[in-house]
Amino acid sequence: MESINAIVKKITLLSGLLLSFSGLALAQQGRFEQPVFDEVVCTESIPFSSATAQGASSPSTLCLDFYEPEGDTMSCRPLVITVFGGAFVTGNRAFVDMKEYCNRLATYGYVAASIDYRLLPLTSLTAEGLVRTAYMASQDVSSAVRFFKAHGEEYRIDTAAIFLLGNSAGSIAILHEVFMDDDERPAETYISPDLGGVHESGYEEYLHYSPNVAGIIPQWGGVSDLDVIDSDETTPVCLIHGTADNTVPYDSGYCFGGWMPNLMPFMYGSHIIAEHLAALQHPDYELHPFEGEEHAFYYTNTYQLDMPKFDSCFSIVRDFLLSHLYMLPNGATQHFESLVSVHPNPVTEVLYVTCSIEGEATFAVIDMSGKCRLAVTETVGYEHSLDVSQLPRGIYLLLYRNKGHLSIAKFEKL
Repeated sequence: MESINAIVKKITLLSGLLLSFSGLALAQQGRFEQPVFDEVVCTESIPFSSATAQGASSPSTLCLDFYEPEGDTMSCRPLVITVFGGAFVTGNRAFVDMKEYCNRLATYGYVAASIDYRLLPLTSLTAEGLVRTAYMASQDVSSAVRFFKAHGEEYRIDTAAIFLLGNSAGSIAILHEVFMDDDERPAETYISPDLGGVHESGYEEYLHYSPNVAGIIPQWGGVSDLDVIDSDETTPVCLIHGTADNTVPYDSGYCFGGWMPNLMPFMYGSHIIAEHLAALQHPDYELHPFEGEEHAFYYTNTYQLDMPKFDSCFSIVRDFLLSHLYMLPNGATQHFESLVSVHPNPVTEVLYVTCSIEGEATFAVIDMSGKCRLAVTETVGYEHSLDVSQLPRGIYLLLYRNKGHLSIAKFEKL
């Protein structure tokens, strides 16, 4: 019988080769780096949540449009959820920029979704109503994330590679969805009817799924309170903003250039957010200022896209996504038998492993640099558990060896 050190050495070497193969295969395919699909299929009006809007007496159904490459056979695909802008009073998931992002991302090999969120009727337009509606939008973004976590297999999604992209109000929503804890809720959200926690809205069957995402891309967005971004929150952030933006300020100030300050909220824009992240020593953020550009600068005066400016934003988005993809290429796992599965995923403390073979097995947990973080050899049945509570947050590979068989699974540690 080989010693555990010898087995781990082989497994670690194999994992390094596997990771190298992943990068090589992606480069050869060009997937995620350039368009590799000609046609995109959009499935419209998929219900993902039900919630009551500000001023409404009953809940309404929220839907999304799902975009995927036609003819794609990849079984585990990264997802980008897009969230439209419109000051929380107007807009819809079919806005031209959201459609362009979703269609273009799908040609690059991603799947994408453009989602609804609750809007504020103009008849209910008050400062309190705006704050409550912005908070509801964050809840609805969380509902969409948890919907896809629940249906990852159905939509062939890598649930550890879900990203959020927003425009204006949509960016405000995704920033607060990721960074706001329940004890940081605005006072207005407690006014009757109490809106509940950030991640407590939507269909009950999805409430236990994690709302965490692999990264966010707020375009010309902001936060109402810098203190919602804490030092222990490490979600990757890609900030895009015009430096001459007065609608949502690049630095800080009242939205819409101070017009009606008793109605429009005070916001901290991308520049101040980036400085705050730097002060917190956040491990993964980037700021892309567009000198002299105003709000939503890739729109023309007729609300069409200025394609050169949109292309500039898309290039930033493409590069950010590509640098944060921790996944195996399509077909790579076919070299290994599917003898093991893991849950919950993401995991915080105990990873439960379902094995297809009983007997003495070696488990090795490998981080994305190829380093072995945990290794044990034990006699196991069909169910086993691993304590991963001491692992740093991140994406890991679980390699399982039993009776000459080798299998691999991927999980996210929170």
